[in-house]
Amino acid sequence: MLDPLFRKAMQDFRGQVLGWGLGMGAMLALTVALFPSVAELYGEFFDELPDAWAGFIGEGDFSTIEGFLSVEFFSYAQVAFAVFAILAGGALIVGEETNGTMDLLLSQPVTRLRVAVTKLTAFTVSLVLIVGITALGFAIPAILIGEASSLGRFANAFLLLLPFEMMVALAAAMLAQLFASRLAGGTILAGILVASYMLDALSGVSQVLVDMRPIYLTSYFQGVEALNGDVSWVYLGVSLIAVGVLAIANVVFFIRRDIAVGGVLHLPKLRLLHRS
Repeated sequence: MLDPLFRKAMQDFRGQVLGWGLGMGAMLALTVALFPSVAELYGEFFDELPDAWAGFIGEGDFSTIEGFLSVEFFSYAQVAFAVFAILAGGALIVGEETNGTMDLLLSQPVTRLRVAVTKLTAFTVSLVLIVGITALGFAIPAILIGEASSLGRFANAFLLLLPFEMMVALAAAMLAQLFASRLAGGTILAGILVASYMLDALSGVSQVLVDMRPIYLTSYFQGVEALNGDVSWVYLGVSLIAVGVLAIANVVFFIRRDIAVGGVLHLPKLRLLHRS
């Protein structure tokens, strides 16, 4: 029998699992179904692009499903899923406080450790379900168009979404706790993510930006590299370590802090200038 707290947490994620999983899966299925008819056209188009534009958009062999989807899906998939990760991660713990239900929850015979671990577990299961549903959006049409031999590499690419999105979600949860605001934490992390994505994309046209890749958050998603058989175990190892550290930090901080006094960090307030 499922733990009631875990069942409630999963019910809270039900709409997001179906919405994100089916939405991303349907979009991916349509992209895969179009591959046989547009691959050659795309290849000719990208061959005519200037090197600067090709480096920004991304390079790929459009005659293969791996090269096609590395540009048409996986080049932005980590950012798309990160929207869910930031929203859900920011509300993971602070959401109960914002809604005024945390005191009621903690008045029940449950410990803070159990609450934190249960919520983290429910989010992890929900993320796995979303990625799994999306992966079906690739697998089914890929089999139908005769690309079943690619399933193994794409399975690795989808699996590598999990540690990256977990890292993003746990970072959002930690920032939300520090500021006692999911809006503040999500805004900061979203800014970092977008800046990283843009600089990472521009690294195709600048060696200086290539050298700075270790500081880009998006560099730690290795899904595109998995399709090319060139996964960086250093980046993957760092992301896995970050997931472990952030998970422990979130639990410990939630157990030790007084939820009644707000966050530890405070953003400066902007003062409006009034004309006398």
